[in-house]
Amino acid sequence: MQKPPIAITALGVFAALAALLPLGYLLIRLVAGAEKALGELLRVRTLELLGNTLLLTVTVTVSAVAIGFFQAWLTTKTNLFAATFFAVAGTLPLAIPSYVLALSYTSIFPWFNGFFAAWLTLSLAMAPYVFLAVSAALIRSNANQEEVARSLGMNSLQVLVKVTWPQVRPAAMAAGLLVALYTLSEFGAVSILRFDTFTRAIYNAYRGSFDRTAAAALAVVLVLLTLIVLYFEKRYRTGYIKVEKQTRQLKINLGAWRFLASGLLGLLALGSSVLPISALIGWSLAADDWDLTAISGALVASLGIAISSGLVIGIFAVAVALWNVRFQSKFSSGVELTIWSSHALPAIVVALALVFFGANLTPGIYQTIWLLIFAYLILFLPNALSVVSTPIAQVSTAQEQVARSLGLGKLGAIFKLVLPMSKAGIWAAIALAALAVLKELPATLLLRPNSTDTLATELWAATETLSYSQAAPYALLLIIIAGVPALVLNAQARKLISEVNVK
Repeated sequence: MQKPPIAITALGVFAALAALLPLGYLLIRLVAGAEKALGELLRVRTLELLGNTLLLTVTVTVSAVAIGFFQAWLTTKTNLFAATFFAVAGTLPLAIPSYVLALSYTSIFPWFNGFFAAWLTLSLAMAPYVFLAVSAALIRSNANQEEVARSLGMNSLQVLVKVTWPQVRPAAMAAGLLVALYTLSEFGAVSILRFDTFTRAIYNAYRGSFDRTAAAALAVVLVLLTLIVLYFEKRYRTGYIKVEKQTRQLKINLGAWRFLASGLLGLLALGSSVLPISALIGWSLAADDWDLTAISGALVASLGIAISSGLVIGIFAVAVALWNVRFQSKFSSGVELTIWSSHALPAIVVALALVFFGANLTPGIYQTIWLLIFAYLILFLPNALSVVSTPIAQVSTAQEQVARSLGLGKLGAIFKLVLPMSKAGIWAAIALAALAVLKELPATLLLRPNSTDTLATELWAATETLSYSQAAPYALLLIIIAGVPALVLNAQARKLISEVNVK
């Protein structure tokens, strides 16, 4: 077993230690204020928050899976009108942050708040994750089984329930559990819609008191919930499966239901994309005057932070992937597992931990851009790692051995062979991380330098005073910028759906 280069080991160990910081913070807080933390956990209010959080998570997960599954089934398996258009419309909400969706609805309907509002908003925002996963599963599913079932006398509904659904259930379940993770950590939308969950309560406890024990106690419950969901998500996670183009595609004739199906998908597109974007355009045009200096400053800051954070996260992701793929050991596997554990940490918990450590141990970087990028590294390194590991693993080790035999060292072979051959996956990982940073809200609110305003924070400041005309330009810019990498990242999935619907 070869030893990895020192630089790779150092980056991997640093990333693993960073991932442990939030858990260390929670432990310190609970030990220091055990009695008060226990009292906070036993309050009736905490039980109410638990009930609200679980109710929202379960209902959003169920509805998102239902919406995403039927969107995918209609666009890939039936003679739906304009199936390719609806496939694109199904992915478009990925570019709209959930808190922007919530803002657009409250700007149109002032009464839109509470549980129903939060459920509807998050269901529309999360359904695309299920749509993409189930679409890919349907495209690579065995159509012959459905044909056999029909030949045995089953109708379309029976085939859907007894044949199609079992084939895509693992993908749907994995995507549903991912939706549950996002819902548990959701902050912006539930705050705008005034529905109390753990994330909103943690933020209010942090902002409203100098004693952070209450916030830490609530954060522990949230982390436990997310760890439970993460456990099931790992069980249902499906690997990459090679898609083979089928010579014959089954198309279910919807008959008169074709018009109803197209109408329902049209309503979904209207509610998830057209209506919110139209509302934001209307509010932007209604503004008396735009503060172009503030808008351009927030735009530049957002792009600068997203790009620089994406590059930093990409570097660490490549190092960890190289270590665990090219120089795998029990130590490297432990490092990767530790990094993945941060996937279960809501952004607000990470932010609280870094506020504590930054103020007490590293005051030199507290409330600087470096601490903010450090937070993004903890939060989004698993996202980038999931993308970059596969292309690095696909580079032939034999080619690397030939390069080494020609006199290149370990790092030389990596830089001149492995990285160039993996560059598409590396850039995809950087784009994914930058997109996540661009849309992130709670950690940015708590950790950004006082002199730095981003599109997300300026939008949030305007929503706190219900200044929709001021918030709208920031929201539109956020959608436009986030839409570019979102559409690029989903291009392959949309291409496959388009090919399936070629007559």
